Amino acid sequence: MEGPARPDKIIEEIGGCGRYQIRISVVVHLIKSIAGFSILSTVIICSTPPWRCDDRIVLDNSTLCMILQNESEVNICPSEACVLTNDSKCSSFVFEGTLQTIVSEFGLVCGRDYIPSLIMTLQVAGLLAGNILAGQLSDLIGRKPPFFTSIILITVFNLVGFFSVSWVMFAVARIFVGIGSGFFLSTQYCLLSEFSLAKWRVWIVGFPSWPIEGCVFALCAWLIQDWRYIQLLTGIMGIPCLFAWFIIPESFRWYIGHDKTDKALEVINKVAKYNHRHEVELGHLMEKSEVKKYTVIDLFKSKTLIRNTILSIFNWMGLGLVSYGIKYGIQALSGNIFFNLFLFNLCGIPSKGIALWLQNRFGRRITAIICYTIVGISGFIVGVVQTVEAPNRDALTNGFALLAHIGITMAWGPVQTMTIELYPTVVRNIGFGTLSVMGRIGAMIVLS
Repeated sequence: MEGPARPDKIIEEIGGCGRYQIRISVVVHLIKSIAGFSILSTVIICSTPPWRCDDRIVLDNSTLCMILQNESEVNICPSEACVLTNDSKCSSFVFEGTLQTIVSEFGLVCGRDYIPSLIMTLQVAGLLAGNILAGQLSDLIGRKPPFFTSIILITVFNLVGFFSVSWVMFAVARIFVGIGSGFFLSTQYCLLSEFSLAKWRVWIVGFPSWPIEGCVFALCAWLIQDWRYIQLLTGIMGIPCLFAWFIIPESFRWYIGHDKTDKALEVINKVAKYNHRHEVELGHLMEKSEVKKYTVIDLFKSKTLIRNTILSIFNWMGLGLVSYGIKYGIQALSGNIFFNLFLFNLCGIPSKGIALWLQNRFGRRITAIICYTIVGISGFIVGVVQTVEAPNRDALTNGFALLAHIGITMAWGPVQTMTIELYPTVVRNIGFGTLSVMGRIGAMIVLS
């Protein structure tokens, strides 16, 4: 089922890891910033700033919630209390600080405090739907159309979110932002990997572009301090990304796997020319094969595929559950939310480098085991600290949550690389997309 050609041999003849491969990798990793900004922005956009009740009501016979003191009104309502001392429910709120979020915009506290979590879950549901659709579409119609569909969806619906007049409108926009991000995350690595030799895939997949972009996002969000303009920034960033259509070609491996030899040869020789190599002929590298459309069912066509798919499902669900649990749990950690987000992403940069070294030294599977061990131990300590009155409780929680984040960030590289290498070209994107769905299910479990 691998297909009619020896793609690695073709890549060697057209330059291996040459100028073209470097260019396409740089472009795709830069485009990833709009997906990263979109997913990470929910941490800030759905956060709850400190607040107080703003009702002007009598608490008892002599005290007002809002009192006049030295000719100015002073709020003496209990902090973040939905029910006041006379058992009346708070109906209006005042938010402190400069950060503007959907919570402060639409008053999503007290009886509506479930809405921010619901919106985060809906965005992950969009990611899940995007993974399913992109995984199937990219193996049916190619990698390039879903890849650029992702850019359009992320750009358009971030701009729709900017103009939202209600939390419902914003939630719908985030669903489609999630779908677009799911399209992108399901196609990017397969598109890059299919232009590279196996020995370079670790570097392509493991390059720490996501944490670098996360640090940039934390800085931008701190400077902007407004949920609407965070989305506007992301939408504007997406517009120039569309011009990458003229730089990123369709995967020649996909063309070969679907018996479109002429188009494959056109892409191959374009790469060869850019890498200053001679044009190649595919005749000695190809054999005629039956063209077939593949589906998710083909992931279970043999005992090996069944074993790999089932074990990978549990692997990806664990990734999603822990990753998104920590990522969206940053809101609950003590300290400044922007600094915490920056610090967590900053630590992801060297951890990606460590994961690269471990993969080259010990392989994908051993590296994943080491990462999960770090996550398990750190998570256990956080759980213990939260159940006992430990000294420096907040510092211990933040520290070991950060260590667990480092471990799970390291784990993504080997797991994604293994997934790409476990499946043959003709079902590679279906496999990657299907398993990405399992990761989103894990995320939805921890957010619900």
